[in-house]
Amino acid sequence: MLWRHMVITVPAGHAGVMWWRFFGGTDVVAAAKDEGVHLIFPWDKLITYDSRLQEHTQVFDVVANNGLNLQVTASVRWRPRRARLGELHRSVGPDYLNRLLLPEVGSVLRETISRYKAEDLYANDRHAIQEAIYNTVLAASDNGIGGKNDQSGSANMISLVDVLISEVQLPESLQAAVERKFTQAELVEEFRFRVQREELESKRKEVEAKGIRNFQEIVAPTISDAYLRWTGIEATLKLAQSPNSKVVILGNGPGGLPVILNGFEGEKPAAVTPGPANDPASKPVTAPAAPMELLHQPSPPLATAPLAVDHSDSPLPAAAAAKKRSSVRQRAASPTTP
Repeated sequence: MLWRHMVITVPAGHAGVMWWRFFGGTDVVAAAKDEGVHLIFPWDKLITYDSRLQEHTQVFDVVANNGLNLQVTASVRWRPRRARLGELHRSVGPDYLNRLLLPEVGSVLRETISRYKAEDLYANDRHAIQEAIYNTVLAASDNGIGGKNDQSGSANMISLVDVLISEVQLPESLQAAVERKFTQAELVEEFRFRVQREELESKRKEVEAKGIRNFQEIVAPTISDAYLRWTGIEATLKLAQSPNSKVVILGNGPGGLPVILNGFEGEKPAAVTPGPANDPASKPVTAPAAPMELLHQPSPPLATAPLAVDHSDSPLPAAAAAKKRSSVRQRAASPTTP
């Protein structure tokens, strides 16, 4: 039963501080106990501390220079000093992270960020802000926090390694505005590069045009019909030697070249010059003359021949039909009034 109170094991990366019940309490003079097994009296205690590099991440509510409320996530890295573990245990205790380190770092962090604008935390000033926070924490000589390069005889109980800002949470409206600002800045750079590219492309086309012009000025006087015909023959031979399926259309000129190369052999049709003789619109339009015999023919009489009415299919009686025929004859015999 007393064995677990008498045999104490210090794990790897830890150190032990002795507390004597009858000999003055916490031992701040002797060095901390190393790793391994230690025998003590059952009424005494051996408190172990983690002496390795430790890290803690916490979110701090801060106010920027322009009055915006921000949430800054910062990581604190530190290690306790083995030579001052007794003093740390007697002055602060095992919960020194929440009692000493975080309040000191949080206070300095809020004060430092209050001198900057919220936009600076997104730019290259973040490293400068981290350095300012670290140096300000170390500048206070009475908080027991020293730097990573402290001498062995220093009275500081904790060696602060660094303070790192990992995230800055802006208000949604400001965050959207900052993102739009950076987007527009990138668009400006993009268009600037586009203008430079177009300028270089314009110079390239100018040089190319000059080269084509010089080539034409040199080659044009030496090109003849025989040279063009020979070029057409070589092209026809290459088409014939190709292993792919092909249809070669040959022209009907004197050289028998393909149609695409045979345009120089044909003669152009003569141009028609517009004039009064060739313009159909300039000629007068006359009606055809009528034959002379038609002009001297007498006009036909106005009286018409008797009308022949077929009543074979009429449903009228025979007497009515005979009366109707008699009236038709009388109208036909009477003279017609013009």
